[in-house]
Amino acid sequence: MGEELAVSAGFMSVRDAVNTIKLGVTGVYMVKRQTYRYQDQKYKDIPWCSAVLTAINVVIFLICEFTGDWLYDEGQFSVLYLTHSREYYRLVTSMFLHADIGHLVNNMILLYFGGEIVEKTIGSFRYLALFFISGICGNLLSAVYELTTGNFYYSFGASGAVFGLIGGLLYLVITKKGRAAQISIQRMLLMIIFSLYSGFRSVMVNNAAHLGGLISGFLLTFLLCHIGRSIGHGGGGYGY
Repeated sequence: MGEELAVSAGFMSVRDAVNTIKLGVTGVYMVKRQTYRYQDQKYKDIPWCSAVLTAINVVIFLICEFTGDWLYDEGQFSVLYLTHSREYYRLVTSMFLHADIGHLVNNMILLYFGGEIVEKTIGSFRYLALFFISGICGNLLSAVYELTTGNFYYSFGASGAVFGLIGGLLYLVITKKGRAAQISIQRMLLMIIFSLYSGFRSVMVNNAAHLGGLISGFLLTFLLCHIGRSIGHGGGGYGY
């Protein structure tokens, strides 16, 4: 190894040669550091928020399978819970309950694979804000619908938040940001139209929550991206 280093040093400055020799002496250590960096990069590419939220929804669904209606009674949403009991926490808890395996799978597919693109484009913290605020806005529009029509019902599911992610993805596609730039606007619009159409054609679907999540997700992503640009110009650095 000494001969190889000496030959290489012939094409370097004395300072570079010394640094090369140091690398040779501690070569094993340097290889390990590079390997760890590579592993860290792989872990960094995982959409952790999407994965964790998906796992939480699955675990809660399994718990519901063994506990009956208890979690549904404690976590489902209706405007009556807001006006009569002031149970505002249901705006969030209802987002983690699902009626059956089909309901769960449909939402989790959109949550993980659609959420992955959004999360990797705008970042984890903004992604979480988008998810929860969109879900809450979906429930609030549902509450307005109940009060307006006089039809009161109980609802639950991550659909409002998931539609918020879809709305956010639509904004990112339109503005061609980050990973979302590879998706066509036509494809996004077809997906949204089909999703909304399926909801309106189905029975017992909270379409108000879907629309509330979709609209709020689109607008919120615009705001989050605007904030991101402002921070980036200020020196923090934030890319899409």
